[in-house]
Amino acid sequence: MNKKGTINLEFLILIMFLLILFSMLISISENEFNAIQETQNRKEAKMITNDISHIINNVNLHSEGFSQTYQLPETINKETYVVQINSTGVYVNSHYQLTYNKFIPTNVYYKNTNNKNMYLKPGHEYKFVNKDNRIEIHQTN
Repeated sequence: MNKKGTINLEFLILIMFLLILFSMLISISENEFNAIQETQNRKEAKMITNDISHIINNVNLHSEGFSQTYQLPETINKETYVVQINSTGVYVNSHYQLTYNKFIPTNVYYKNTNNKNMYLKPGHEYKFVNKDNRIEIHQTN
């Protein structure tokens, strides 16, 4: 081969190496961005479970008739979610990830029923009331 052909071959090998290197960097960056996005989703869901369990604890520690309201957001990062409250705690299922928070053991009921497993709807406001040594949850809107 002549001198000119060798330079072109080296140049082609260098270009292929750079393309492989850049594609690896893009792939790694995309994976890191997705991990950061998932962390943000979990953060917002965890904040909701913390807020609701804090309200239940606060209402439970106050006297008869004490109440607090909480407005659930419409979405978490532009996606829907599910809030469940039962005797073991508050759960939020968002983006196929489950977050959980405990509250002080107490009787929590939805409306005036004895239903201990309840689901709260996104975008609605709920009132938590201390009534007859239990916490009743009423949807206000």
